[in-house]
Amino acid sequence: MGQDMHGVGKQRRWRTIGFFVMVLWLVFMLVGCSFGRATPTRTPFPTWTPTPQGQQPAAGAANEQGTAPEQQAAAPTATALPPVPTPEPPTPEPPTAVPTDTPAETPTPAPTDTPVETPTPEPTATSSFTFVLEAAEKFPTESLAANVVRIFLYAYSESDLGLSGYTLRVSHNGSALTVDETTTAGVPEQTRQGASPYTRFANMSVVFVEPQAGRWEVQLLDPSRTPVGPAVTFDLTADERTRELYVRYRQE
Repeated sequence: MGQDMHGVGKQRRWRTIGFFVMVLWLVFMLVGCSFGRATPTRTPFPTWTPTPQGQQPAAGAANEQGTAPEQQAAAPTATALPPVPTPEPPTPEPPTAVPTDTPAETPTPAPTDTPVETPTPEPTATSSFTFVLEAAEKFPTESLAANVVRIFLYAYSESDLGLSGYTLRVSHNGSALTVDETTTAGVPEQTRQGASPYTRFANMSVVFVEPQAGRWEVQLLDPSRTPVGPAVTFDLTADERTRELYVRYRQE
């Protein structure tokens, strides 16, 4: 068994020696192949240098130089260009007029009629009344029967609460009625005994019994029965309840 182990170790040593011999042989072969070859050089690209005209070498000299490059091409000559015409400035065109709106024709107004001059009214005579009519009212009656009309009068001045001796001219539908009553001086009476919207001062009253419908006209008279105040009219209907008439005159 010791011999067998010795034989195996010997075989391993020979294998190792053979492996190193083979590696050395391969290295030698690679170095030997590369040693005989020259190092390649890069051929430069030829460049062209232009030669001025008249200094070019003769044709014979060019043929004598076997390593010289081929004869250079003739230098290009400049060709005269035709003159460029100078552009003329364009003729300016007149600006286009902007259209304007045509004004619409204004219609001629139709002639109007000339107003006729109104004649100036002639002045009338100024009233000579010495009393001013301050009030003319109608009150609803409280106690009068149908077809009974009562008229109240209050005649006064700024200095007198009541003027005496004055009366009324009364007409009904144009017919004059008889009036005997006259005003009294001093503190006046009232149209109503108590407070009422129809309570007024009065210093004379007169009652007429006849058909009430129609127009009643009343005017102030002085003690001589001369009109001293403007007349006033009242219109009553057949079934009207406002049959109490009231007038107030103030002396100017």
